[in-house]
Amino acid sequence: MTYNLSNIISDKQTLLEEFIDTYTACINLPESTKLSPVIEYYQKIFQLFAKESKLSEILTAFEELASYKISTEVPYTIISNEIYSLENLLMMHMPHDTDNTKLLELIKLFKAINDRIAYQYLLEYIDKLIFQNKIRQASLNELVEKNLIIHYESHLIWLTELAIHIKEKKRENFPELNDIVCPFGKWLHTEAKESIKNDARFKIIDTIHKNLHTFAKKIYNILETQEYHILITYLEKCEMISLSIGTELALLDHMLINKKISKDSLTGALNRNALHTLFENEYELALATNTSFILAICDLDHFKKVNDTYGHVAGDHVLAHFVAIVKENLRASDVIIRYGGEEFVIMLPAINKENGYKVLNKIRHNFASKPVAFKKHNIYTTVSIGMIEVQPHHMYKKTFVDEYIMMADQNLYMAKENGRNRIEFY
Repeated sequence: MTYNLSNIISDKQTLLEEFIDTYTACINLPESTKLSPVIEYYQKIFQLFAKESKLSEILTAFEELASYKISTEVPYTIISNEIYSLENLLMMHMPHDTDNTKLLELIKLFKAINDRIAYQYLLEYIDKLIFQNKIRQASLNELVEKNLIIHYESHLIWLTELAIHIKEKKRENFPELNDIVCPFGKWLHTEAKESIKNDARFKIIDTIHKNLHTFAKKIYNILETQEYHILITYLEKCEMISLSIGTELALLDHMLINKKISKDSLTGALNRNALHTLFENEYELALATNTSFILAICDLDHFKKVNDTYGHVAGDHVLAHFVAIVKENLRASDVIIRYGGEEFVIMLPAINKENGYKVLNKIRHNFASKPVAFKKHNIYTTVSIGMIEVQPHHMYKKTFVDEYIMMADQNLYMAKENGRNRIEFY
């Protein structure tokens, strides 16, 4: 099959410039090189369009463009929109007397182009997913303490098998589609009912798990078609939902772990000797579930002045008051640790920087606005907070906890330098 679009793109350079300026998108590139490689790929494509070219030549040119986009981590939706825009642009420039046969040929050509690019992205996504699942499984195996989260591994294995079957277009021995019969489903509807005491949390996990298998059934139904763009969407949904299951189990594990750890007798915060274990566990869980978490160091402002003015007993009341306010604003899976003196460490699992900041800022505001009543005095105190978002990408190292604590501590120092009673982060 050959195609010749010279009647549409007689002024090849002008049409190319219009397309590049209006429709192309390129991300994650240095400003100095932005778009230039993309222009080169589209120049080659427009040259093929301007003469009689084989379908295989055109598809190869688009494959090269897709490979470049993949290498620069441009999402599938971006290049898909580009190709769709190019098709529309060519249709707009068709002569008015173009017969329907030529129009249908163009539509058929771009259907083949979109299918080829979607297939290329699908294979790339599957390879990445399989690799990431290996890392996630390794993270689970490295956990210091394993409770409910260990059952998440069965769905990582299930998801990997699903991806492999999509890649091989194979329905034979397809991963279990019944959400009650798969290994995770069997556990969820037997032992888990006893382990997960929170009925609302159980229902959330059960619903998420059912949704996961619903999308797997959709994949099974279209597996032997060439609807690669739909397969990408469904597999992305499966990965996202699978990670949500892991996150829910991780939060439950945090609650179980927190109950076991000894507490500071004065404030009720967890003891400092649990910090390394808790941080390592949180890091491995975040890596396994593709989530981030917040690490923050809090230091009460002018605390020495409180002790000097009102006495150490008053200071003890202020410390306990701060922890009480923190706990009012934390989930059961969150952690507050007394780090030393008037310093505390807070860890918020499965949360991003923006939402983590909101939680910490509410703590800061409430603490500043609620005084401690002590011997007819209202003692007002503030807190400075250094916060970082931890986004695990590498296997855990023993040095990580000290490195991340140091980063949070640097932000705490900036909060002190910039006037106290504030949160600093980067």
